[in-house]
Amino acid sequence: MGLLTCRFLCPHAGQFQCKITNIVFEMEEKGEVQYRIVSWDTRLLDGLGHMQPAGPLYEIDCCEGSVSHLHLPHCEVTSEEHQVELVVGHFTGENVEVIKPLKVTDTHVIVAIHGLSLFGLISKIFPARSISAQVLLFYKPITGMQNLKQLHIHLLPRMVPVKEVQDQHMDFKHITTSSTCQLTPGRKYRPSCDHYVPQPKVTIFDCDYGPNYHPTFEVFLEADHVTVSLLDENNKEVWEPHQLYLTKGNYMTPLGNAHNKNVPGVAFVETHKNKLIQRVSSVMEIADCLKSKNTITDEMYSNIQAASTSQQRMRVLYDTLQTAGIAGKAELYEILKEKMPHLMEDLESGPSQA
Repeated sequence: MGLLTCRFLCPHAGQFQCKITNIVFEMEEKGEVQYRIVSWDTRLLDGLGHMQPAGPLYEIDCCEGSVSHLHLPHCEVTSEEHQVELVVGHFTGENVEVIKPLKVTDTHVIVAIHGLSLFGLISKIFPARSISAQVLLFYKPITGMQNLKQLHIHLLPRMVPVKEVQDQHMDFKHITTSSTCQLTPGRKYRPSCDHYVPQPKVTIFDCDYGPNYHPTFEVFLEADHVTVSLLDENNKEVWEPHQLYLTKGNYMTPLGNAHNKNVPGVAFVETHKNKLIQRVSSVMEIADCLKSKNTITDEMYSNIQAASTSQQRMRVLYDTLQTAGIAGKAELYEILKEKMPHLMEDLESGPSQA
């Protein structure tokens, strides 16, 4: 992704969803689809009144012309009291076609299309409103500076593909943790990073739809671990505190390290691994929760789903969490406490067995 073209072959008619961007293509027949995220030119919206971008701008092509409908992801928080009018702009040269949706779900705007080129969600300019957003964290040690590390914090709309941002941080490590929150464009936010001062200290959240993603905040720190949270202009916590464990070699403390014992739930998940593999039957429900919190990726989720028994799925889930850092096991512990309280009470009250 990034400035690269994403390309895939749809082998027959039907719906096909991109795991990276979550766009869904409805195909009338087989065909090869190519697309990428490109920069918004605000002049494209000239003459449309008080309209603004509400999502990335996609350049889409299909030589066979077999795409009949697009499902474009959105990040609006909808309710009976809060309705946002979303439409799709189709831009071809000097012409702009405003396409009204056939349907708007909690996650996608569905439109019928004729012809391909540039497509992007647009909406009327409304007073400040919250949208579904994400906090993405990347960090690396500073070469030649003993124990000094550089942490990048991105505040982005939910539908921005994580891989797009990762591709522009090739020398950084993406810290996988629960990232979802609700932020209001135009309002000020600041991170809380223990005793470290971010640069800048405060900034206004601006919807960045790419394709170039610059860090919202930058923090330089010397510790091997730091607690990070996000506060609004009233000092209200909008993204709960997350403990980040960092090492020079692996960029994150590997699971099984002695530091794990200091993180609530991690020791339990490690100690009762065999018991949980045998006794957790609703593994995909657990995986759904981990995926919704961005603790595991779509590919990791598919690997878990592909296992044939609940025991095998749980083993794959454990192996998957080795790449998710300490926060992954801590997250698993919290989900198990919520979804399987009786099992957790039984294990916590009984003798510990590896």
